[in-house]
Amino acid sequence: MDRRLLSFARQMRHEPSPAELEMWRLLRHRQLAGFRFRRQHILEPYIADFYCAVAALVIEVDGETHLGNESADATRTESFESRGLRVMRFWNTEVFDGSESVLEAVYRTCVERVKGNPKVRHRLNEQGQIRPKPRTG
Repeated sequence: MDRRLLSFARQMRHEPSPAELEMWRLLRHRQLAGFRFRRQHILEPYIADFYCAVAALVIEVDGETHLGNESADATRTESFESRGLRVMRFWNTEVFDGSESVLEAVYRTCVERVKGNPKVRHRLNEQGQIRPKPRTG
């Protein structure tokens, strides 16, 4: 792993944007139906804002710095999607003004992705919540 990326990811975890901090407040501690998200997760050569491994989902929270960078964002999205990941992008304003709608969209996508994956769909219970992996040892 690229040590510069790791260092940058750690720095970004300690200095999140206000929208990223709000999104993390909504996603952390498996509080979205048991789905585990990581923040500032390295997927070389990029760092995803939020990543859910069981749903193979990347969430990007975009602010004004992304205006005019649509081609760079498209390249980044293509890189993630080429690995079989789904990418969801939300503007900062959506996170602040429509957090319930954002969470609903993320939840539906997580459930859809897990149901479509025979390797992990057994972990989804009848209520649409992900069961934690059984502990071994």
